[in-house]
Amino acid sequence: MSIHPSFNRQDFWKKPLSILMLIFIWNSCWSQQRFELTHIPEISNKRDITLVAEKGFWTEHLVKVLLPKFTQHTSVNVKVVAMPLVDMYQLQTQSLISGQSNYDLLAIEAGWAKEWAANGYTVPLLELAKKYDDKGEQGMKDLLESYYPSLLQILAYQGQYHSVPYNNYVMGQHYRLDLFENAHEKKKFKDTYGYALTAPKNLDQLFDVAQFFTRKKGENLADRKLKHDFYGLALMSGHRPHINDEFSAMLWGLGGKWFEPVYENSKKVKYFEVQANSPTALKVAQTYLKLLPYSHPAHDQWAYLESANALAQGHVAIWPFAYNNLWAISAKFEKNIPYAQIGIAQVPLQRPYNGAYATAVSFSSLNPEAAYWLLKYIGSYEGQMAYALGGGLPCRKDVVMADFFQDKKQHRLSGAFQASHQANLLWTDKVLDLGHFNSTAMGKIYPELMNTTFQIRSGALKPKQALDQLNSKILELQNRYGEAAAVK
Repeated sequence: MSIHPSFNRQDFWKKPLSILMLIFIWNSCWSQQRFELTHIPEISNKRDITLVAEKGFWTEHLVKVLLPKFTQHTSVNVKVVAMPLVDMYQLQTQSLISGQSNYDLLAIEAGWAKEWAANGYTVPLLELAKKYDDKGEQGMKDLLESYYPSLLQILAYQGQYHSVPYNNYVMGQHYRLDLFENAHEKKKFKDTYGYALTAPKNLDQLFDVAQFFTRKKGENLADRKLKHDFYGLALMSGHRPHINDEFSAMLWGLGGKWFEPVYENSKKVKYFEVQANSPTALKVAQTYLKLLPYSHPAHDQWAYLESANALAQGHVAIWPFAYNNLWAISAKFEKNIPYAQIGIAQVPLQRPYNGAYATAVSFSSLNPEAAYWLLKYIGSYEGQMAYALGGGLPCRKDVVMADFFQDKKQHRLSGAFQASHQANLLWTDKVLDLGHFNSTAMGKIYPELMNTTFQIRSGALKPKQALDQLNSKILELQNRYGEAAAVK
C-alpha cells in the first residue's frame, strides 16, 4: 500500500534498519524520559510467551523487528498467533472460557474490553506493575500518561486499566479537496443551495453535497468530462459491523444514544436506559435511506476497504464517515489522479465513532511477567512510532504530534493525524455517556446493531419496526449478559 510516492508500506517493513534509524533519531533526545527496551530489567521467568495479533502489516513488523529485539534483550521467545479480525473474538473467548493457557497477550477490540475485564479474563495493568515493574504502579501510569484519555476510558473497566491501545480508528471525513475548491463547482453549488460549498458539517449539508456531486458518465465534473458514473459519497452499507458505526456517528451527533448509562457513582453503572427506538434514532435511519441513492453502489460485504478504494479510484467526492487509520488508502487517489487533492475534516456533527485495538495480559498466562514487559514495550514510544511509520493511526499523543508528522511532505502518511488528535480530545470524557462503551454485554449487543442497521438499509424491515425490535433485543441481551440492568 502506497504511503507517499517513495514510500511503500510492505517494502518498508523489509528494511528494518530504516525504521530503527528513524526511531533512534526521534528517541535520542527523550531517552531519559521515555520507557525503552533497555529499561526492562532481568526477567526471572524465561518461559516462551504467545501473542495474538491481527493479520497485516503490524504483525509483520512485530515478527521482523520488535519481537526479535525483545527476545535479544530478555532471552524470552515470543510466538505470534496471527488471526483475521473476524476470528479474533471467538477464538480468544473460547480459550479464555475454557481456562486454557493458549495466549499470554490478548488482542482486544474496544467493544470486548469491559466484557473480558468483568469476566476476569484480563489482568489490571496496575496490579501487574505493582508486582513486576521496578517503578511499581508509577511505571505503568507514566506509560499511559501519553495516551488519549478517550481511548483509555473506552477500554477501562470500573476505573481500572486492563489493556494498552495500539490502533486507533477514530473517524474523519476524507474528501476531494480539488472538487470543493473548483471555481465552477463552488459557483454552481452556491447558486443551487444558497450557501458556500464546504465539507459538510451537518446531515442536511451532507445530503446537499451528496446530491450535488452525483453525476452520470459524460457529464462535467470540475471542468472535465466524466468517463464513468460519479457518486456524491461512499457509505459502508454492507452487512458488516461498520454500517452501525456510521449510524452511531450520526445518532451521537444529533444527541441520541442506543442506550445510556446511569451511574450510582463516578465509576459504576447503576442501570442503562435503552433508547434505540427514539425519534432521533428514527431520524438517523430515514436520513441514511435518503443518502443511499447518492452513494456508490454497494454489495452485501461492502465496508471500509471498499469505501476507501472508491475514493482512491476517483469514483466518489467524499467518504464522510471514514476511519482515519485508512488514510493511507484514501490518499492514494493523489497518485491515481494527478490533478486531485485530498482533504480532511471532522465528520458531520463532530461525534465520530471511536475506538481502538489493544493488548492485554491474559489471566491464564503462564508467564505474566514477560507478558507485562512485552505489552509495555509494544506500547512504548518506539512501538507506537513504528506503527505510525507503517501507515497505522497511533494512540499516543506524543507520537501523533511528533514534529516529523507535522511536515506537509508527509501528508499521505500522517495527513489524518491532526484531525484524529482533535477528535480524540473532543471525546475525552464524553465516551462515558454512551452505553456503547460501558456495557459488559457489548460483545453480544454490537452484532445486533449491525443486523438492525443493515435490515434498515436493505429494506428488509421498515425503520420503525427494525428499531423497535432492536430496543427489545438490547434490553434482553443487557439483562441476560450484562452486569447492570437495562430499562426502557
